Amino acid sequence: MAIIGDPIAQAKTPATINEIFSARGADIACVPLQVPAQELETIWAGLKRMPNLVGFGITLPHKQTALQLCDSLDPLVERVGAVNVVRRERDGSFRGYQFDGKGFVRGLQANNIEILHRDALIIGAGGAAVAIAFALAEAGAKSITISNRTTAKAQLIVDAVNADFGRTIARVGSPQPEPNELVINATSLGLNDDDALPLDPDLLRPGMTVAEVIAQPETTRLLSAAGARRVEVHSGIHMIRGQVGLIADHMCEIWD
Repeated sequence: MAIIGDPIAQAKTPATINEIFSARGADIACVPLQVPAQELETIWAGLKRMPNLVGFGITLPHKQTALQLCDSLDPLVERVGAVNVVRRERDGSFRGYQFDGKGFVRGLQANNIEILHRDALIIGAGGAAVAIAFALAEAGAKSITISNRTTAKAQLIVDAVNADFGRTIARVGSPQPEPNELVINATSLGLNDDDALPLDPDLLRPGMTVAEVIAQPETTRLLSAAGARRVEVHSGIHMIRGQVGLIADHMCEIWD
């Protein structure tokens, strides 16, 4: 099994999922592969010709562009519009799946962070943001605000979530958290020490929760700034831990 992305050095999935494969005696090992965006289609064709490749995880920046390369898509992927796992099916075809949203919610629940009837602010409008928005709505969030530099991309998520749930739960807004809100950085800002912060930390107040999708570093500059203001923080490593068990089961369902 592989995990593809660019950059890829930050990927935590291999070490975590390999422990699960080893514990259950599965003859599967996960390795990271750096795949530049302009080479995705070429490398994808090469991966498909590797008969002992059971599938691969997908991280930035490929979660949405990979959609057109899959032979088929799970209904959740079609609903969300982003793929983060591809499995080689029994007939050899590549089918896209989505575990980001489920993994993120499981991570919150494992750490007793409230979702039900709570307002949420998601910063970013990429594949992870889409999946998390749907998962939070399913978990009973009161409202979901999507903030993104490109308003049109945020509006697409809002329209999709509201249409799917048949009510107005999502809206486009600014990156200004409200009291007691669940604030989620779903951008790549934080991977590097010199990245800009996705929001003004002086807007953070106790009672809020600041959560990341970034797992490396486990404590980003945003989380450090939030913690210094006595705000509850939640590392992106919990999203990885929340989904790797599901992904391992999914792969072993066919390829144990």
